[in-house]
Amino acid sequence: MTTPSPEPTPSRDRRSFLTRLAGLGAALGLASPRLAEASSVLEQRGAGEDPWVAKLTGKHRVVFHSHMPTDGLAIRWASTFLDTQKSTYGLTDRDSSVVVGLNGRSVGWLFNDAMWTKYPTIGEVMGAPGTKNPHTALVGTLIPRGVIVLACNNSLRASGSRFLPEAQRGDAAARNAFASEVIANLLPGVEIVPAMIVTLQQAQDRGCRYIYAGG
Repeated sequence: MTTPSPEPTPSRDRRSFLTRLAGLGAALGLASPRLAEASSVLEQRGAGEDPWVAKLTGKHRVVFHSHMPTDGLAIRWASTFLDTQKSTYGLTDRDSSVVVGLNGRSVGWLFNDAMWTKYPTIGEVMGAPGTKNPHTALVGTLIPRGVIVLACNNSLRASGSRFLPEAQRGDAAARNAFASEVIANLLPGVEIVPAMIVTLQQAQDRGCRYIYAGG
């Protein structure tokens, strides 16, 4: 008689996810503080909830989501939202909880300048050819204002197939190495979430209005 496999549980799924994330870096010899930080943050998740949710303390809550480059629209709208709330309605940044959730190709806006310099194809894919991320400074001003900037882990792991030079995109080892490299080279303050589709559900469950900035 075959013993049925145990049903998956949130804690078991969490351990499995963290094991895969840690294994990816270790197998490639790319264990880094950023990889360790990502594992630590994800380990703190409760059943059905990620740590960033606890930061939703403002009365006015919104999540700007994008999966396409669209010139960093989600990032720019987050800035416009806070600036307008302040200049027109007299609200402070603390009155609002603003989330920027990026997946798909839009995660390229969250790679630091070192990645953009090393891989010029990133700028080409993002529609901003060059060796500098044009939104580095803006992200750097939003996070101190309390904006929660989230990058989808699924998209980061698949980023090699989008951002590597075309000749390398079919090489699994190159894709895995690139994934570990981008995780270690995200802009300061960016948080990694397992899957953006779940993150968007969590944001809306906690009262965030959803605004699509994907074009």
